[in-house]
Amino acid sequence: MILYFCLFSYINAKSYNAKESHKNRYEILKSISEYKKLIKKNDKEAMFKLAILYSNNKYIQKNLRKTHDLLEQSSILANHKATYYLGKLYLSKKSPYYNLKKAYNFFLESSNNLYAPAQNKIGEFLLKGIVIKKDYVLAVKYFEKASKQGYIDAQCNLAFMYANGKGVSTNFGRAHAFAKNGYLKKRYKCKKIWYDFKLYKYKKDKAWKFNFYTKP
Repeated sequence: MILYFCLFSYINAKSYNAKESHKNRYEILKSISEYKKLIKKNDKEAMFKLAILYSNNKYIQKNLRKTHDLLEQSSILANHKATYYLGKLYLSKKSPYYNLKKAYNFFLESSNNLYAPAQNKIGEFLLKGIVIKKDYVLAVKYFEKASKQGYIDAQCNLAFMYANGKGVSTNFGRAHAFAKNGYLKKRYKCKKIWYDFKLYKYKKDKAWKFNFYTKP
C-alpha cells in the first residue's frame, strides 16, 4: 500500500499561531515589540514566537531569513521546539533552506532531547529510508517514544506499521487501538488507515506483550 503521509511538509505553526490569529494588526505589532525586548535578554521562547510570526502571519511581511535566524538562536539556547521547527524549515522543498541532511540532524537533536514531534519525524525518515537506511524496527521504536507522550501522529504511524506488518507482526486489532483516538479526533492519517484497512471491523487488541510498549 502507498504510504499515506507526505514527509515533505512546509513549516506549519498553526498550533503556536492560534492566539495570534485572533489579534488585530495593532496587537500583533505590540507583541513583536515585546518579543524584541525579551530577545535582548536572551529569552529563547520570545525568539521562537517571533520566528513563527515572521513565517506565517497576515499582518506582517513573511521573512524566512528572520524566521531561520531566530529559530537558530532559540535552538542554540536549548529550545528543542525551535530545533524541531528548524528541521521543518530545512525539510520543505519550497524553502530556500531545503536540505534533507540538515533537516534530519535537527530532528535527531530535538528527538534526543525527548521532543515527541521530532521523535515521530525520525521514525518517518527511517520508514521511508530518507537520508538514512530504511529500518522499520527502529522506526517503530521512535514512533513508540512519541506515542508514549500522547503524540497522536505517532499513534497513527504505529497503526500503519501494525496494519502493514512493518517492523512488527501484522495485528489489525492493535492497529485499531492505535488509530482510534486519532480517528475520533479526525486526524487525516488515522482516518485514512482506519478506512483503508477497515479497522472498524476488528476488536481492539488487549493482548499486550509483556515489557513491550504496544498500548497508546
